[in-house]
Amino acid sequence: MKKTAVVLAIAALTLSGCKTLDAVPGGLGNLVGTKEVDQAQVQAVYNKAQEAYLSAQSSMQIVATESLSDFDPERIKDANKVWSDLQEEFAELQGKPERAIEKASLFSSNTVADEIMEQSQQITTLVSAAQASKNAIVAVLEPVRAHFAVLDKIDAKKNFEKQYAQLVSRHEELKEMLIEGEQSKVEGYLPDLNNRLHKLEQDAVEKFYLGEVLADLKVLANSDKSDVLPSVFVDAKNAAELAQAFARNNVRQYQDIEAKTLLAQLQVKRINSLFSEHISRKEALKDDTVEVQLLGLEKQIYQLTQKAGLGDLRHLSFTEQLAELNKAN
Repeated sequence: MKKTAVVLAIAALTLSGCKTLDAVPGGLGNLVGTKEVDQAQVQAVYNKAQEAYLSAQSSMQIVATESLSDFDPERIKDANKVWSDLQEEFAELQGKPERAIEKASLFSSNTVADEIMEQSQQITTLVSAAQASKNAIVAVLEPVRAHFAVLDKIDAKKNFEKQYAQLVSRHEELKEMLIEGEQSKVEGYLPDLNNRLHKLEQDAVEKFYLGEVLADLKVLANSDKSDVLPSVFVDAKNAAELAQAFARNNVRQYQDIEAKTLLAQLQVKRINSLFSEHISRKEALKDDTVEVQLLGLEKQIYQLTQKAGLGDLRHLSFTEQLAELNKAN
């Protein structure tokens, strides 16, 4: 009966693709129960599998600490999948270390330890490639990433959704090219991308700081206010245009942009205030002399506020300016 069992075992091994009995853990003697498994051999193989597993584990820790999924998501996705399988297989091996030298399956010539070492190597290779991608992206595209951070502060995505989305798409395309190792091509495309980013930043900073003032001026231009107070409207328009030009030429000097924007806002408030004065006196004034009279009164009050050290209060109504003078006295 034992001879028959050996023949059947040989036949089974031949069908599964093994060329010799030496490929079977424990050899023929193990099949017939006449040879003990070499525990030292098992331990040595298990130790190699464990070493490979720990190396893969270290690689997966790098994935988290270096945020590699932000730079090479596809490779990290593959690494996570292999890691999930590897964790399960190694947990089983820890429970039965003697399986280290057993065949992984009927359809593979690899042992369980071989499979674990192979999967560990896959993870290490994928993570190393992802690190290389990150290094290339940081070296070449970090200024672009920083530019997007600036755009986000001034609501570029909200106010210029289409242009912002196009630039994000282009950024992703260049990242993919870097992942594929096409750094020289990417560097050739950077000047165009940087120009587009700068143009969007100009539009975004103008909209962010001066959008309301420019919108108010459009309304004023099509109202009676600009007809009744043409020179005051020109003052407001000039102040806004100066702020606009400064903002576009000095996109990141936010404090100065804010200061110039405030001057333009005061001029808009000034024309509104003067027009209110005009309306309140309309019945007592002739239309052809209204601005001369208003500016004459404004000038007198302005001289008083300057002497009192109150600065320019012309954006307030005459009544409010006089109230401030009273307080100063």
